[in-house]
Amino acid sequence: MKRTTLLNFLFLGLVLMIGATACKKKPAIITHIPQGSRVGPGTGATSGFEQGVSVPGEFAPDATTGRIPLANPEGIDGRNQNRSMFEANTVYFDLDSASVKSNEQSKLETVANYFKSNPAGDLLIEGHCDERGTEGYNLTLGDRRANALREYLVNLGVSPERIHVVSFGEAKPAADGADESAYSKNRRGEFIFIEPAQ
Repeated sequence: MKRTTLLNFLFLGLVLMIGATACKKKPAIITHIPQGSRVGPGTGATSGFEQGVSVPGEFAPDATTGRIPLANPEGIDGRNQNRSMFEANTVYFDLDSASVKSNEQSKLETVANYFKSNPAGDLLIEGHCDERGTEGYNLTLGDRRANALREYLVNLGVSPERIHVVSFGEAKPAADGADESAYSKNRRGEFIFIEPAQ
């Protein structure tokens, strides 16, 4: 009888340990598309997030700023950023989506045409979300949005080495408020022109 009771307690303990491990919340993993890859609409490829490709720890948010480091910071750090150049080309997303809507595609074509005809300068794409969802989920969704825009531009012929991505999740809203009017402005991808090194 004692042996059966002991085995039952050991089995129960094992089940509880497995359950606790399985329920443990996993940290957000932000991914990026490796430099030089050619992916995007019409290529049959999916983003690194959908493939499960990740670089654990490399893209953890900075404790002070909450910002995810750039995929290739050594390529653009210290260079001037022009935030107004492509301001009118900000792309907006549906709720919980990283798919580029058909009515937003012309904005990407404008950005792509500029970079194909101007060999100097780089592009930083910022992915943003509205405040709904957890911080980790929104950082991941912002990353998926930025990479979806990057993929689209690469498919249009922009060199992948010139495009850098960063996710801010919900940290930098474009509009204050807790209604759809504000949310729709915050679900976005912004393009920042990185001026050539002097």
